[in-house]
Amino acid sequence: MSTRGPVKRNPAERTHTSVPPLLSAATAGSVITLTSPAAPHEGDRLTFHWTVDVPDPTNWIGIYDGDRQPGTGGSLVWVYTPGASGDTTLDTSGLSGGPYTAYLLAKDGYGILARTAPFSFTPRPVIPRPHAAVDSLTTAPQDAGAAFSVRLGGLWIRPEGNPAGSAAFRRLGGVPWMSVTADGTVTGTAPASAPRTPGQLVVGVRDSAAGADTITVQVPVRAARDRIQVKVASLNLWDAGSHVDGFLEKQVRVVLTQGLDIVALQETGGTAAHALAEALGWEVYQSGGSLGIVSRHPLSDVTAPTADLPAAAVTVRLPGRRTLRLWTAQLDEADYGPYAVRPGRTAAQIEAAEKLTLRYRQVKALLAAMHRDLASDAPVILAVGLASPSHLDWTSRTASAHGGVGRVRWPVTDALQQAGLVDAFRDAHSNPAKDPGTTWSPVRPTHDGGGAEPQDRIDQVQYAGQLKVLEAHSLYTGWPQPVPGTGITANGWPSDHAAAVVTFTLSATRG
Repeated sequence: MSTRGPVKRNPAERTHTSVPPLLSAATAGSVITLTSPAAPHEGDRLTFHWTVDVPDPTNWIGIYDGDRQPGTGGSLVWVYTPGASGDTTLDTSGLSGGPYTAYLLAKDGYGILARTAPFSFTPRPVIPRPHAAVDSLTTAPQDAGAAFSVRLGGLWIRPEGNPAGSAAFRRLGGVPWMSVTADGTVTGTAPASAPRTPGQLVVGVRDSAAGADTITVQVPVRAARDRIQVKVASLNLWDAGSHVDGFLEKQVRVVLTQGLDIVALQETGGTAAHALAEALGWEVYQSGGSLGIVSRHPLSDVTAPTADLPAAAVTVRLPGRRTLRLWTAQLDEADYGPYAVRPGRTAAQIEAAEKLTLRYRQVKALLAAMHRDLASDAPVILAVGLASPSHLDWTSRTASAHGGVGRVRWPVTDALQQAGLVDAFRDAHSNPAKDPGTTWSPVRPTHDGGGAEPQDRIDQVQYAGQLKVLEAHSLYTGWPQPVPGTGITANGWPSDHAAAVVTFTLSATRG
């Protein structure tokens, strides 16, 4: 990159000594514009389009920093522009920050024919190298003596901007009863007698283009008599994750670092459940609309949503030949109940208005669809986005958190309870004043129309049948930035809801 200093001829200084050089020789018919890129990053070469009234082989373009004008020191980059118009690219790869201005100058001098608007170079984002989404993971417990396989290939992340390549997996160490293929498939046969600690395999990954990493795989082994444990979550993906950068990797991390076994998903956009399951190497049900289910365990016997019922169900085949029936749903959000709470409105009025909503009609249809499952004593789980608070949360003791309104028997959750379903979070945490379990919303402290956004537990896991709640909590990770704001794309938590998470146990044999 060369610089251009003062030349012998300077018509601006010679003919208009009382006028600043910036204005001295500008002509109405001359134009220079930055055409590419529209938003320069450090290292970019810039292309300009120029047009002049009076062509000359010694007309030229020079770039100057800050407020410095032509004739005051040399230009940072320059090029001749013969002809009446044209496009030219300057090597600006050494420039950073800003602002800068490009000037179209006359006849080897500093007479200004035209200038661009000021522009700057933003730092070029650092592109992460290809890497594993997690450093370690624990698989589902494997039956003693049984063969198993676990797919790791989808955990290799290639951030946008990296060259094409492929990952190769290899064994670095671990127990002798596990191995890994080049495509990342871990295979093995669990010991006939369950060891006290999980088996461990350390897997190395090397990318053909760039990057290397390791993944430690832990495989618990269960005896036939051991109780079965399953960790279930309901998670709204917030428009299929589109509001945050690298959303698929962040979703994978949530599932694996939190040890989830089954995740019922809402707002999948018809594709996100499938993409997540592919990355995890898990089983999946993906509806054509909002709903999806990803599971470590095999799925069968699908009940698909209908126009009148935004719900789906699958049978989950657990270790020890046990099964459970898992339902998920996303009820209508219109006429959201807490928005109708205002001074002077009674609980009876709030409840009556809620019974007029599509949401209430949907929950009645959901319970009708679940009737056969609920009539048996088999394990049934409903992991659901209710778009409704819980009557178990709105009590006289929590009135201060809900606009001063005391007890409200919210019809949606009341209907679930009347049908025999148990709210797993309230089963584990009976005091709503002490443990609110809020899921809406970790990123929306204020309402779109102004004022505070009502905070409620509108995402739930409910259950019936031969299940015991071991633990329940609401989940979001890190310190997500609020909406509205520019920081949300960098949030580590990929949703505007917290997840509802419950760990259940059930006996290894039915009965």
